[in-house]
Amino acid sequence: MSQLAEGSVVSGEVVAIKPFGAFVKLETGETGLVHISQISSKFIEKVEDELSVGDTIKAKVLSIDSSGKISLSIKALNNDRPRGGRRGRGPGDFEDMMKKWMKSSEERLSALAAKQKKGR
Repeated sequence: MSQLAEGSVVSGEVVAIKPFGAFVKLETGETGLVHISQISSKFIEKVEDELSVGDTIKAKVLSIDSSGKISLSIKALNNDRPRGGRRGRGPGDFEDMMKKWMKSSEERLSALAAKQKKGR
């Protein structure tokens, strides 16, 4: 049995699905939880939309608490990948797009206000 550590990448089989996440039996024999918020960077309404019992997954170990509960994240692995050539957008990309849009919008509003002042 290997020693699990925070930040390590593990493989396992989904053994149970609950409304709040999926329980995964790891190769080490231990069971960890992938919370619904850690399955994907996109919004997920139901765990069953993304995972099924019997699926084999890879996940990153987020934490192991003092009672031995293992918190896993599939999303963290996807966010660690280089973004070049990927069509999908991560959460940071959306924030960057919104900042650019807000800046552009403010510039257009300022230009419009300046035009209106000149026209009076």
